[in-house]
Amino acid sequence: MNVEAELREKIAQAYRIVQLYRGLIDAYIVDFYRLSHWNRLPPCWSRCFADIPIQQLPELLSFDRRENEVHVWPLSVLTLRALFRQLVHTRSQPTEKPASHSNVVFRQQTALFQKSVKLKKRHEVEQFAINCFHEPLGTCRTLVDVGSGQGNLARTLGYGFGFRMCGLEQEASFVHAARQKDAELWRRLTKNDPTLQQSLINPVHLQARVDLQNIDPIGFEQMVRTALNLETDGSPFQFGLIGLHPCGDLAPSLLRLFLACSGCRFVKLVCCCYMKLSVTDSVLKAAGNVDGFPLSNFCRNSDVRLSYEAREIACHAIEQYREKLRADYHELKVHAYRAAIESIIVRSRPDLQRSGLKGGIKAADVTFEEYCHRAVVGLGFSIPPEEIHSEETLANIARWEDVVKFYTLRLMFAPLIETILLYDRLLFLHEKGLKARIDVLFDPYISPRNHAITAYK
Repeated sequence: MNVEAELREKIAQAYRIVQLYRGLIDAYIVDFYRLSHWNRLPPCWSRCFADIPIQQLPELLSFDRRENEVHVWPLSVLTLRALFRQLVHTRSQPTEKPASHSNVVFRQQTALFQKSVKLKKRHEVEQFAINCFHEPLGTCRTLVDVGSGQGNLARTLGYGFGFRMCGLEQEASFVHAARQKDAELWRRLTKNDPTLQQSLINPVHLQARVDLQNIDPIGFEQMVRTALNLETDGSPFQFGLIGLHPCGDLAPSLLRLFLACSGCRFVKLVCCCYMKLSVTDSVLKAAGNVDGFPLSNFCRNSDVRLSYEAREIACHAIEQYREKLRADYHELKVHAYRAAIESIIVRSRPDLQRSGLKGGIKAADVTFEEYCHRAVVGLGFSIPPEEIHSEETLANIARWEDVVKFYTLRLMFAPLIETILLYDRLLFLHEKGLKARIDVLFDPYISPRNHAITAYK
């Protein structure tokens, strides 16, 4: 079976599962009590999971490799786990790491590149840059980073690995910060090794908002050449397009830009925020926009659709949640607290339904009453004490473990949904006759959106 046929078959199988369990996947967890979500579960599931301790649930979120089952799950759950092993793209980093190159500046002065960069961003930038360095790019040593922020990736690729870098960022304050950080890093690098003054290539940071809905490939290439001060003498201009966590529609738009620009020979994207994708019949889609999902002809012709709720849960940190189930599961009482509050709000102020409660409050550290007072700050609404202590509310809170179990069962489908989204993009590129692949770049415990789509012309 060729690559396209295999992708089509896996997408079709995965989508059939999504359709079968759409009632569970599309359920808002805050509506758990109000809409009796527990009754959405198949009867054999509700009977089984009613008695299973939370500490046994992490196994449901681990199916990357075949393991001996130690719990007696319903047959349908066992079947799903077997299918997930076949269909879900791995989230684990490869055990073999690329060979280290001690002659690059990044290896020689790593500590300077990591200075004042948070662990997550440091991990992402380093792994992404190393992956770019090992790509067979030949003479194509110019990379354009769209949505470059404060330039961490551009700085590392430029000063650390010798690429000519152009960062495009629409936020002026980020561009200003990027230029300042470039100057500071250059000063420190050349102080440690004065010979670098003649060899380091300064990144260029351009404040620009690229209209990716109405792509002008000639204008885009000209903008990049002008920013890099490259002569337009008719000589071929080749570059690669990169993006570290482009949000929502930006990722599919960058794939279209890659296809449209004759000089763009390479693209590498690690994507995120699938719930912000524009889709057919979605309220997120503005008039005249090109859909962010689906991209491939196969998914379009097959009418593959994923709801906002499905795409949102595909963005969750499944490995981190699995660890909470093992150790700090009382913290997950927050799901029940928020669902109980939502029930009260809908009864008292239906106009505030799903308005969003204040986050960052650890449910394990506060009483439900205190959580109520703090969570509704900003809504212009106070929860009446009689509602907080009502018999219905107390009964709901007593069932908090059921909410965690239901949420875990929803989360079990998250990697399958993300696989559909990733394979749609990969198939889109293959349908255009391009060489493309998906790599796992990051440790999923550190950076949950860890898949990179890479393609060449």
